[in-house]
Amino acid sequence: MSLKEWSGRAAASVVFVLFPVWAGAQSTLSVAQAVDLALASRPLLKAEGERVAAAEGRVKQAGLWPNPELQFSNENLRRGQSYATDVDTLAVFTQPLDVLGKRDHRVTAAQTTVTRIAAEVDVARRDVARQVRVAYWTARGAQERRDLLRASLGNFQRIVDFHQARLNVGAIPEQDVLRVRLEQEQLQVAVHIATLDATTARVQLFKEIGRPDDSRVVLSEPLDLERTVAPATTEAALAQRAELRVSKASLDEAAANLALQNANARPDLGLIVGFKRTSLPDAPTGVNTAIAGVRVTLPLIDRNQGNRLAAEAETRRQQQLQAEAEGQVRADVERARQEYELRRAEMNDTLKPLREHATELAAIARAAYEQGAVEVLRLLDAERARFEAERFWVEGMVAYQQSVVNLEFAEGAVR
Repeated sequence: MSLKEWSGRAAASVVFVLFPVWAGAQSTLSVAQAVDLALASRPLLKAEGERVAAAEGRVKQAGLWPNPELQFSNENLRRGQSYATDVDTLAVFTQPLDVLGKRDHRVTAAQTTVTRIAAEVDVARRDVARQVRVAYWTARGAQERRDLLRASLGNFQRIVDFHQARLNVGAIPEQDVLRVRLEQEQLQVAVHIATLDATTARVQLFKEIGRPDDSRVVLSEPLDLERTVAPATTEAALAQRAELRVSKASLDEAAANLALQNANARPDLGLIVGFKRTSLPDAPTGVNTAIAGVRVTLPLIDRNQGNRLAAEAETRRQQQLQAEAEGQVRADVERARQEYELRRAEMNDTLKPLREHATELAAIARAAYEQGAVEVLRLLDAERARFEAERFWVEGMVAYQQSVVNLEFAEGAVR
């Protein structure tokens, strides 16, 4: 089974397995499922795969021998002559010979092109996987903010009902109830905005996946999932990054093309065999003769100088691009490591304690207010602080998860 057939069947299997997500049989979507769906269904990746097939076709073409030539002609054609005795007939068969290494260099150059394109396809797959993962965590965070605000709105309704009950018995002034209701209306606006943000983020996620959005699908990956990325050495990252494989393959391709252009400067050879039937003065009938020879091009003026100079310049260019790519990868790895460490420290040292403290203080303020120990403004301040802490926690967790994605990508671990 060819690689193309295997890839097609594998993609079909992934779609078949994950199809229940859109068929209604499954209502959750994890990061891994989102990536698998994107890799199986994105037309962009299918189009990139066809580039490999096209390059493989050019390898086959490069290895073919040139077609022979057949020349057939008549001379001395005049009216009243006998074709069998008076007309000269010439039939010449010419077979170009590729014995000076041009064919081997063509095949090698075409094969290096296949290697480069395959590496570029790998880069495209990894880019899609990374974009899906980043979009997933953005959408997951927006979903979490929306759900938290909805839950907070539900919990706040109990505060409103409590104040309304106390107002009914004359225990508090109406001003306190109005303040609480104003806070509830502001929270409702925040829920509406969060719902719009969540919808926009979901649309972007499913756009990256290459599928239409389905409101029945819930993003199920835990937002507070703490993942430890084992640090890889810079040299290991350089070996894993597909961009550097593309750069190396491009350099190999340029070197192979330079060798091909040097080979193209060599003469072209051809073997000539043929048959000639001609009339001689002392012969009553035509005489058959054989023709044999060798055809050689003389590279006196055109020695492929321009193409050789261009190939040399392209080789130097690819060497510089490879050095540039290595520098960029080293910078990406270092930046991603620093971001990951900072986000992880922020999550453990700041966001989690802040969230826990704000929740605890809000509960204390609510209990104290119910006992009449604090005013309503203190209660509302505590609730606002809890909302802000929840928002900071969600945004921080999204940034942390995306920093994990960026580090894995920088180290070459993302598919």
